Amino acid sequence: MFGKCKNLFFISAILLTLSTMASGNTCTEAMFGVNSFVNQDKARIDSSYFNDNAQNEWTYKYIYNKNGQSKQARYDSKKESSNAEFFYFYYDTTETVLKNKGTEYIILNCNTQDTLCIQQKVYHNGRYQGEQISKRSTNYARSEWIPSLRHSFTARWFTERILKNDTLFVIEYDYFITNSVQKNLIVADSTDDFKCLEYRGDDNTVKSITYKPNEKGYSISIDERYYHSEFFFVNTDKMSFPQKTVKRPKNTPKTSDYFLVDLY
Repeated sequence: MFGKCKNLFFISAILLTLSTMASGNTCTEAMFGVNSFVNQDKARIDSSYFNDNAQNEWTYKYIYNKNGQSKQARYDSKKESSNAEFFYFYYDTTETVLKNKGTEYIILNCNTQDTLCIQQKVYHNGRYQGEQISKRSTNYARSEWIPSLRHSFTARWFTERILKNDTLFVIEYDYFITNSVQKNLIVADSTDDFKCLEYRGDDNTVKSITYKPNEKGYSISIDERYYHSEFFFVNTDKMSFPQKTVKRPKNTPKTSDYFLVDLY
């Protein structure tokens, strides 16, 4: 689901990276890392691009602090009437840091001895919307979105990802209305370690996925029938972090009440 629309902003993308796995296919390894939500210190997402069948285009750009943590993200649509939207991130703190304007996230560390974990709490104009809890071990990842009681009518979902050899198993549970379960497979291309295919169980569609290394890091390109998306990552040793604080715009555009969505 890599960015179905502009309002489904995937905050977890700021915490996603490629990690070293036993699998031999770089594409499936990258997809496990991208969808695992937990920072691995090797790379950071720099930007992303989306294009749908209606010729709509939009992008995200991420800004990092000197500690390598994302401090701000900017959304831009190619539509003439669209204004930029900004998202702000705070780490290991309380609601006292909130500016109560626009979209803000508090990200908390919940690691245990053998499991990486982050808790992400989202607010809009100072009002709590819900939280996402994401955990990861060597080849298993899980993430759950829990809406606030005020937004309990919105979807609550739970996702599991299991990497085994050159296959990534993705199981998605949707507890809203239907209590549906969807099982997808991301399978390595037998002729190219930089390519893989995703088979979705709900509509039998197939997505083509390509891992593209470059001098600064890599990108992940995803193509399906009417949709293209690409995510650009920079290795941490190639990144430069600004020392000055980026000023918050005086007028933050209004955005949807539902911001957090599973990146994949």
